[in-house]
Amino acid sequence: MYRSEKNNNPMLFPKLFHLGGRLDDSNRWLKLGEAMPWEKLDELYGKYFTKGYGRPAKDSRLITGLLTVKLIKNLSDEEAVQEFMENPYMQAFCGAEYFAVEDVISSSVLSERRKRLGADFFSFFDSEVGRVIRDSKTFRLRSAKDPSRAGLIGRVINKIKTLFN
Repeated sequence: MYRSEKNNNPMLFPKLFHLGGRLDDSNRWLKLGEAMPWEKLDELYGKYFTKGYGRPAKDSRLITGLLTVKLIKNLSDEEAVQEFMENPYMQAFCGAEYFAVEDVISSSVLSERRKRLGADFFSFFDSEVGRVIRDSKTFRLRSAKDPSRAGLIGRVINKIKTLFN
């Protein structure tokens, strides 16, 4: 099940500092967050879940934000989640309102989402998010040092295509 949390995001961590009031607006993650096509990503993400029943899925901005962090920094799932937990700017980029000090997401969720999300989602993600990153000129997509990490999006799309052929 998936419910979009964009309009009624509950205050998950009211005891910790609010990210919006204490972060530098000129930070590169916040600037990239303003340019991201979050609404379209949310729309495409929601299509892969049932409505009205089942366990609620993690928010699309968290998942697509972490996939973007992985893409930009060429990280594993575990490293992306660790960076997210350590960096309030990445948490804000991924849609958090309050700084989280406890585990918000398991790295295994990213792996499961890559399997669940279809070719349409990753085609849009690859083209639009890649364009936003290139246009921002703040980040450079890193080349893979480890061949097993090369072309994350391309590998995912190819894997999905083989499932449907």
